[in-house]
Amino acid sequence: MEHLEKHRQAGEIIRKVREESRPLITENAKLLDIAQFIEGKIKEYGAEIAFPVNISVNEVAAHYSPPATDETLFSKGDYVKVDIGCHIDGYIADTAYTIKVGEPDDDLVKASREGLNNALSMIKAGVKTGEIGKVIEETITSYGFRPIENLTGHGLAHYSIHASPSIPNIDDGSQVTLKEGDTIAIEPFATTGVGKVIDDDRVYIFSFLTQRPLRLSAAKKLMYHIQNNYPELPFAERWVAKDKKGEFLLRMLIKKGIIFPYHILKEKTGAPVTQAEHSIIVQEDGCEVFT
Repeated sequence: MEHLEKHRQAGEIIRKVREESRPLITENAKLLDIAQFIEGKIKEYGAEIAFPVNISVNEVAAHYSPPATDETLFSKGDYVKVDIGCHIDGYIADTAYTIKVGEPDDDLVKASREGLNNALSMIKAGVKTGEIGKVIEETITSYGFRPIENLTGHGLAHYSIHASPSIPNIDDGSQVTLKEGDTIAIEPFATTGVGKVIDDDRVYIFSFLTQRPLRLSAAKKLMYHIQNNYPELPFAERWVAKDKKGEFLLRMLIKKGIIFPYHILKEKTGAPVTQAEHSIIVQEDGCEVFT
């Protein structure tokens, strides 16, 4: 099973990067510096970036990857979620953790982490995805919080981060049965809010969809650059646009249907969110966590 070996290699690298990044999440640390450190380490250790690192603070649940001009600093008490992925030849490892800046882990941090651990302890071939969601939901609600119902775990396919099956974070009754050898990411989110995320207007992560005719030569050049460098996996604004002109061209490519925008996702009521995530290989009698 050569592909599983590549998932494991990616997992070893991402685990190392995760543990090296944790101590950097401190008061007054610059969000952009952390992103550049993480993505630089992935490459230094011999893997490729599977998606731009997500560093989502407080009510932002996912899809915040800092633009080139981002000056954001962490503040004491911030809930900082760091979601990182790398791949070896398209075989992906995806992991995430939450730090409460300058403070010990509180119940909100513990709730998503325990939801993850309880899910991992019951996963094996034959388990239904809805049963996993039930365990996650019961764990998070036992702390007095809510899981985010419209965010899910997901399958990890070749060069595809969000493949089937979806792994719910609530008891949604889904009957998809896990099979031995499935590679999936389990990622509970917990919140003090209503348990739903909505799109924010801002977008800093995109993926390439298709070529289309363009008049403006700068836009055409950017389209070809994206198609050649990021044909399958998502890319960050800061990788391709360093200024207002670059941002304008990206908006043009969205309008033309050339690239897809992953909007920042934030908790509907503005409440803080925590996250924990591991990637696993489903086995006959359990699961192998490879991150």
